[in-house]
Amino acid sequence: MRNKLKGSLLAASILAIIVVAIAVPISAVNRPDRRGFNGQPGSTNGGSSNSHGLPDTNDNEHIDDSVQANSHVPPLNKDFRYGIDPIRGVNLGGWLVIEPFITPSLFDQFPAEDNVIDEWGLCQKLGPTKAKEQLKKHYESFVTEEDFKKMQKMGINHVRIPTGHWAVEPVPGEPFVPNLSWEYLLKGIRWARKYGLRVMVELHTAPGSQNGWNHSGRKGPVRWLNGTDGETNGQLTLNVVSKMAEFFSKPEYQHVVPIFGVLNEPAIFRLQKDRAQQWYHDSHDAIRKITGDDKGPLLTYHDGFLGMPPWNGFFKDPSFKRVILETHTYLIFDDDLVSMPREKQAEFPCFAWQRDLNNSMRDNGPTMVGEFSVATNDCGKYLNGVRLGTRYEGNLVDGDTKIDHPVCPDCSCKGVEDWQNWDDDYKKFLLAFVERQMDAFEASYGWFFWTFKTEQHVNPHWDYLLGWEQGWVPKDANNRQSSCKDVGPTLDG
Repeated sequence: MRNKLKGSLLAASILAIIVVAIAVPISAVNRPDRRGFNGQPGSTNGGSSNSHGLPDTNDNEHIDDSVQANSHVPPLNKDFRYGIDPIRGVNLGGWLVIEPFITPSLFDQFPAEDNVIDEWGLCQKLGPTKAKEQLKKHYESFVTEEDFKKMQKMGINHVRIPTGHWAVEPVPGEPFVPNLSWEYLLKGIRWARKYGLRVMVELHTAPGSQNGWNHSGRKGPVRWLNGTDGETNGQLTLNVVSKMAEFFSKPEYQHVVPIFGVLNEPAIFRLQKDRAQQWYHDSHDAIRKITGDDKGPLLTYHDGFLGMPPWNGFFKDPSFKRVILETHTYLIFDDDLVSMPREKQAEFPCFAWQRDLNNSMRDNGPTMVGEFSVATNDCGKYLNGVRLGTRYEGNLVDGDTKIDHPVCPDCSCKGVEDWQNWDDDYKKFLLAFVERQMDAFEASYGWFFWTFKTEQHVNPHWDYLLGWEQGWVPKDANNRQSSCKDVGPTLDG
């Protein structure tokens, strides 16, 4: 989560969460025509390529899918019982798709006047050679095998890996470093397999940008299914997801990559809803034509910031095969929830959020929470974008968005992220808050925390690893102290 709108789990009741964008609302403009993939991705690891040119590894003969992440889940070569055994996962945000609030040093190297605010701008400013050098160094160092080993120790059973479209099908004219991150995606999957972790590979960006926020690769207008070249960009995205689904449907990946996130957070609230829904149909049909109805990974589709009730019945259409409605939830964008006393915040997930997930499981079928955190304000560095303000202090100005009053009269971000000075009471609150979210979200297929780590723990409320080390995240995700069973029947109870 980051500079963007967050899908709410509330359905207009119990202090309904009005989800608002962390960043500027987006407007439609035209985009120059783009051509498709040139079919020459190349491999830097000496691997072979499949029929679509995606580089593969040469270590398939060493595959061992007998590994078990922990005693609560089956080994990789046995089916995970989705809907019975909950997904307990983390996101590797900021690794293969960089985000300013996760790795701010990549952006702090530039003066403010350069206006480098996203991966597009960073690559454009550095040029192809230096951009490749910096990103290769980042890929090598930010996530390592040791991180996967720690995930296993944490009791995690899934990891969601966001991936940019340029890893699969670079678009001529875009400045992104092409194909390089694909090698590291495969490396991450190998590490996950070694420790018995299942992977949700997820397309985090679309040509033209599906939401206009920096985590889509380029901040600005939405040019996906929107504007002159919106349909072209929609087709390019279909090409990408088809190639990814085919690749990860191969026998050597079917156990370790059982879930594919078709497209992260398209801003459907800013698009023609019917057209976006048609794209969901089209992408599903294209993928299942490749994999077969009963084969290939489960497919997740984000709620597009519409919330879950507007999708009631949509995915129950018999034409959809093995799909999951994905929602992302945070309380930090609603003033009433942000100003709520801590003990009420810690209880809140057990009411509306759990209820709405139960309703979605009934009305939509399989549902899951793809992102959440323990943040109760938007004070994190660059959370709203590079060098922008905050809603919490009332000084956020970003394009058409202008917040000119703080959430509360004495709201200040001073010291909020100074985790080394947090007292035990605050850590206990965060632990109860995160564990009750986990419990509430397990009314669905489960959850993925956003995110696993931030650079030098710069944003501690978004840093699962730091919380695990310091005590405000459970030492074992399967054995938690707090649950929804130990709170009252109502928010006022």
